[in-house]
Amino acid sequence: MTDDQRMPNPEAAIPALPRDSMVIFRHYDHPRRFQIAASLRTICRAKGIPFLVANDVSLALRLDADGMHFPEYRALTDPGIYQRIPEYFLHTSACHSLQTIRRLALLPKQIRPDSVLISPIFATQSHPGAKPMSNNKANQMIRACQQANMVPIGLGGISAQTIRNLRTSALASVAGIGFSVGSHLPSR
Repeated sequence: MTDDQRMPNPEAAIPALPRDSMVIFRHYDHPRRFQIAASLRTICRAKGIPFLVANDVSLALRLDADGMHFPEYRALTDPGIYQRIPEYFLHTSACHSLQTIRRLALLPKQIRPDSVLISPIFATQSHPGAKPMSNNKANQMIRACQQANMVPIGLGGISAQTIRNLRTSALASVAGIGFSVGSHLPSR
């Protein structure tokens, strides 16, 4: 995931990503947003990595992105948004509660998010005051995703140190900023 503050130069991080990665472009307020997104889209396409745009359907369509990512508030306040993006788009949503996952699970299968970023798994610099979820809550959310055929992805505070705590988790993958900025995740 890109971030204006914590990853000012996302172009440098993409070449180091593993082949089964994807990039979610979030530079929401950057004055050169379109140029950075277009550059990242080109890099991702060359590397064969899906490129998703966060919360901006117009930008995603303009760049011929591979998909969309929506923050939890957008998924809750505008669940019809999934009907306004192309069917072939990957679509993900951030979720901070079991209630959100249950609401997304009620959407028709063809417009339900493909993946859900469950957050915050650990304490995170992106949301300093957010309390990390308990293992019990995370496991409930993971099971709810699996039952709804949505891929559960862990987000928040993922680093080379914290990921070790997820080895027995049923999460399908992890997402983050910190591990791609300066540290490297251990191999599986």
